Parts: sequence; structure tokens; C-alpha cells
Amino acid sequence: MRAKKIKVEKREFSKRKGFKFTSWSKEDHKEPIFGVAFNPYNHPDNPPVFATVGSNRVTVYECTDNSVNVIQSYSDPCTDEIFYTVCWVYCETAEGVIETSVAVAGLRGLIRVVSLRKLKNLFTLMGCGDSINELKLHPTDNNLLLSASKDNSLRLWNLKTRRCILIFGGLEGHRDEVLSCDFDLKARYVLSCGMDHSVKMWSLESDDVKDIIDLSYSYSDLKPFPVLNKHFPVFGTRNIHRNYVDCVRWFGNYVLSKSCENKIVCWKPNLSIKKSSDIPDQSEVLHSFDYGNCDIWYMRFAVSPNFDAIAAGNQIGKVFLWDISEEPSKPAILSHQKCLTAIRQVCFSPDSTIMVAVSDDSAVWRWDKELRPSPALANRDTL
Repeated sequence: MRAKKIKVEKREFSKRKGFKFTSWSKEDHKEPIFGVAFNPYNHPDNPPVFATVGSNRVTVYECTDNSVNVIQSYSDPCTDEIFYTVCWVYCETAEGVIETSVAVAGLRGLIRVVSLRKLKNLFTLMGCGDSINELKLHPTDNNLLLSASKDNSLRLWNLKTRRCILIFGGLEGHRDEVLSCDFDLKARYVLSCGMDHSVKMWSLESDDVKDIIDLSYSYSDLKPFPVLNKHFPVFGTRNIHRNYVDCVRWFGNYVLSKSCENKIVCWKPNLSIKKSSDIPDQSEVLHSFDYGNCDIWYMRFAVSPNFDAIAAGNQIGKVFLWDISEEPSKPAILSHQKCLTAIRQVCFSPDSTIMVAVSDDSAVWRWDKELRPSPALANRDTL
């Protein structure tokens, strides 16, 4: 009877949690790991690969059956650098070869594009006025990279021509450090959020934005490139959160945003006002994903690529996982006895079956999705 009871408990545990702990690893720099990202260009038949950034280090891991193995590592020449964010990109080398690389940025306000094949910096983008908190690649044009900076602005870069082509900020922009940004899937809008408690939405569909992007590919004048400044977002609100907003993501036509208030809020912006001089500040809150012990800033959540789960870590080493494939419910809490420090970011593999979290104690934590037993198997186990 005891063996049968244990089987039933394990089956219920699997159905409730969805993910099981697989392995963990610790980096030797002994500094917080702030960013993690899976390689979206990796062939599905190959083991999943992800990169982490902490201190002045970029570390690339491969997920085997039961562990995470370091396969490459790059250290910035400047020992004072602290990388905060990492993004996978396609880049053309000096030899004209297009290869998968990583773009990394942080404390010094420089964007390094690093070749993983050669383990060296391909080129550096300069121009931000302060530290860079997040990088995002355009969903349909692999040459366009967005940065969110401590200088209160966002910048759009052309990786092929190495130019800054567009700046979002100014008159009606953020009034403090921009902490997070995101493109919608159709590349119509950019979301941003920051220390001014606000979330803003910027349009990529205006003629001047489209023209400056086109010009960035063909500009050959000896004069400096005519960077476009966009001072007016199409939407802005301070009504969702009352503290620093440190992570924002698109969820279809809805927005998911997080502040230092122990919750992630799902809401819908009102874009009914079309005049450029009138910036709407109305929104409809749809749901709040509440959890505890997360009242410090720069803690980033993740949405699974198949949009069936949301995951977020807290400052005592626990990961909260919401199943949103149906009606949102209470989160499953994933933990490990050795994971006790702040989880700075979580990330899902491209097929949504692996979740990786990185923490302040320079550790990397891996959970794998469990297959739920079929009704036939459940009936057999309880016979």
C-alpha cells in the first residue's frame, strides 16, 4: 500500500507543479548573475543553449539530459565592467560571414557584440549616456537592436551598419532610468518602463520611423547620420504601479508589467486617442499575479514562448510559476534548499520545456517540464 500511495502523490505533485528541478551550477566570478537568454536560432535537434551575464563575463551553457555544461566563456577586457543583459543576434563578421553572436551591455553603457565562434568582440556600439539595463532584438529584422538605458532613453541600433538610428525620449519620455523594453510580435510598437513608475508605448509605424530605418541601410554621406528623436509616445501611464517598474512584456495585445510590489499585472492600454499631442493615460487591469518577497528592483519575469506559463523569481530564491493555458490559478512554487538568494531573471527554452533561473550567488538553476501522466496510466497505477 505504501508504494502505491507514493506513486499517487508523485503523480499529483507533477500535475500541480509542471516543472521539476534538474540541476544547478555555480560560476567562479562570485558576483550576481543578472541576465540569461536561450539561443532562439539553435536547431531543434541540437541540445538547447543559453548564455548568462554576470560581472564582466559571458558564459554559454549547453543543456544535456540532466545537467548544464559550460561550453564557452568570454571576459570583457575592462575588469570594471558589469554586464546586466544579454541578447542573441545574427551578425556579419569582417569576412562577410553571418553567424550567431551575443550582444551584451551593462554598467559602462557600451554594447559589445561577441562572436562565440572566435570568442572575441566583433564590434562595440557607443552612444548611450549611461548604463544599459536591457537589450531586445527586433522580431522581424535581425539587424535592429533596442537598448533601454539609465540616461532615461531607448535607442534603436542597426547592427549591420553599426549606427544608432533612433532615440525614444525627451519631452514626454521617461523622467528617470529606463529599466526594461519589449517589441510586440508584429513590430508595431515598443514598450518601455522605468524608475519613474511609468509604462510607455512608442510607435514604429509612423512614416518618419520607417524612413529612418530604411535610410540606415543605405546612408553613405560623410556627415554624421541624422538620428531621429521621438519625444512623444502613443501611450503612457503611471496608474498601474506605484513604484519602480522593472520589467515589461507584451502578451498578445495585452501588457504584462512588474514593479517592486510583489505582483505582475496584466492590463490593456487604451489607444483610442489618435492625435499626437494627446497621450492617453487610461488602461484596464485584467488580472494580478500576486506573490511574495519581491520588493527589490531589477527582478525580471518571463513568458514561455508558447504563451502557456509565466515565471518570476523572488529575493529568497523561490520561483513562482503560473499556468495560464487556462484560467489563471495560484502559482506553483519551485525551490531548492541551496537556492536562497535573489533570482534576478528566469528564461524559457524555445520549446518551453526547460526553465533556467540566475541568482545573486552566481548560480544557475535548471527546471525541466514534466510530462503529465495519461488517464490510462493513472488508472493502471492505482489498481
